[in-house]
Amino acid sequence: VIFVLPAPIRLTHLGVSSTPKPLLEAAQAFGATRQQTLWKVELPYAFPQIMAGLNQTIMLSLSMVVIAALVGADGLGVPVVRALNQVNTSLGFESGFIIVVVAIVLDRMLRVEQR
Repeated sequence: VIFVLPAPIRLTHLGVSSTPKPLLEAAQAFGATRQQTLWKVELPYAFPQIMAGLNQTIMLSLSMVVIAALVGADGLGVPVVRALNQVNTSLGFESGFIIVVVAIVLDRMLRVEQR
């Protein structure tokens, strides 16, 4: 969990802090409170960066499944570790391929169209 936390935090901060000044000034001109400005202006503007952070979190988590299996955790990485221990190239390829397919499917599901 600690391994993947910096990506979404950094990208969310980047998205919120890169909101153009004219948008913030327009919100102030219309009398928006700080909370309204955050929820109605900054977060919608930062949404693509927030989704990129979520995407990176998922990809970083998937990159850790094999390492987690090396220390005894169950999951997608176990067949890869088993293949490494048995020097079974075909099982290793199949297991690695499944992890890549899961990563690609999750990436496509979370893809956000740019404005």
